[in-house]
Amino acid sequence: MRKLLALLLVGLVVLTGGCIGTNSSTGSAVTSSELPTVRAATLLGGISTLDIMQAKGFDEENGFHVKVLRLAKTPDIIAALEKGETDFAVIPAEMAAKLAQSGVDVKIIGVDMFQNQAIIGKKKMKPEELRGKKIGAVVASGTFKLFQAYMKVLYNISPNEYTVVNVPPGSIEDSLKDVDAVVIWEPMVSQLIVKNYTVIATFSKLWDEADDEDIVEGPPVMLVWVVRGDFLEKHRNLVDAFIKAQLESARYWKEHPEGTKKILGDLYHLDEKTLDVLYSRTEVNDDELDEDLIKGIRSEWYLAYLGGYLKENPESLDIFYRG
Repeated sequence: MRKLLALLLVGLVVLTGGCIGTNSSTGSAVTSSELPTVRAATLLGGISTLDIMQAKGFDEENGFHVKVLRLAKTPDIIAALEKGETDFAVIPAEMAAKLAQSGVDVKIIGVDMFQNQAIIGKKKMKPEELRGKKIGAVVASGTFKLFQAYMKVLYNISPNEYTVVNVPPGSIEDSLKDVDAVVIWEPMVSQLIVKNYTVIATFSKLWDEADDEDIVEGPPVMLVWVVRGDFLEKHRNLVDAFIKAQLESARYWKEHPEGTKKILGDLYHLDEKTLDVLYSRTEVNDDELDEDLIKGIRSEWYLAYLGGYLKENPESLDIFYRG
């Protein structure tokens, strides 16, 4: 009888072209085509644990199928959330606040990654020596606004004391022919490091300096996971399942460096040396959203406010899903 059931099960997989999962409510076998599909948006060329979730199938292990939307620009992610074209998104923490302040109903369900951005230059210098220099950056990004905040609060360098050149992400290296430094995130940071460009400062180090000055508190949050409020209201069980799958993806990242590097290398076409640097300098979060992480998010919001990315003080903003 067991052999007969096994043969029937194999036949079902072949006929449907799906893979077998488990219905979380009944424990019965289901195919991937029968699982509910959720949409998750991310930045094209921006790493996150979503890469692991999709590659390792942590979504289907938790009873859903994730359809990944890789969008060219961060405004495209904002538009997708506003229009209901995605259910989840992994975005910079300050973008979540900006969405909420503009009236979009989103909830933060977790922290994905800590700050991996850096200021990269052609020669060694201190951050305070950037006064009077030419800086290349994606001007519309929260990363650039955080840079401006760090320069102001740590070194009293105002935006009018350096020249800014707006540079698309794909032209960052070329721009170093004409600028003194660039402000970027991973994997572009590691790609420049292996080409012997100089790290003037990492954002995590700048955060530590700000912490020493009692300007920030908590961990240096960069990326957060958000869900649309209407989706959360209708599909709380799926949201909880997504949170579980994301945390499992983060733990895989931490516990399987070679497997993680292979996934990122295949996806972003990165060489072995770049992957080694990238893995060593990125830190993902594998804890559920708690008060310490929320302190970090609020501090990041405050920096974004000081840098001009957020037009309203976010101190009273509460968009956290605590389960």
